[in-house]
Amino acid sequence: MSPENILIRSASLADIPEILRQRRRMYEGMHYNDSRTLDAMASLSSAYLKTAMADGCFRAWLAADADRVVAGGAVVISPWPAHPYDLECRRATILNVYTDPEYRRRGIARTLMQTIIAWCQREGFARVTLHASDDGRHLYESLGFEPSNEMRLTLR
Repeated sequence: MSPENILIRSASLADIPEILRQRRRMYEGMHYNDSRTLDAMASLSSAYLKTAMADGCFRAWLAADADRVVAGGAVVISPWPAHPYDLECRRATILNVYTDPEYRRRGIARTLMQTIIAWCQREGFARVTLHASDDGRHLYESLGFEPSNEMRLTLR
């Protein structure tokens, strides 16, 4: 199956269960396997998504093979102070990029990412960021993403 046989579409509120399924599978693929924590994540994220999708600060796209959704990705738009390189007070972060295992290595994630990047460009974002899993790093680098100077301190 080539990416040409896959339909990319914008997600709607009705797609929240699918977005949550993919988010859970993404974390399971990164070896987060505590079912109770993943259930809590899904419950809390469901409430967030209902509000964030309705107000436009969360946008998602899904890839479907006929009636089966096989991949997806999203952007969170956050208020953020202006920067010298971007005088708009908002930031775009890509997240939840996931493809069902049997559909990987077919160009679907690349097509999704290109769709998301093009949307961000049309929306006038100066920059878009993401956190790369080990599996996704090569794809993101091939699309022009570069490592940044972000650092992290775990507090809990």
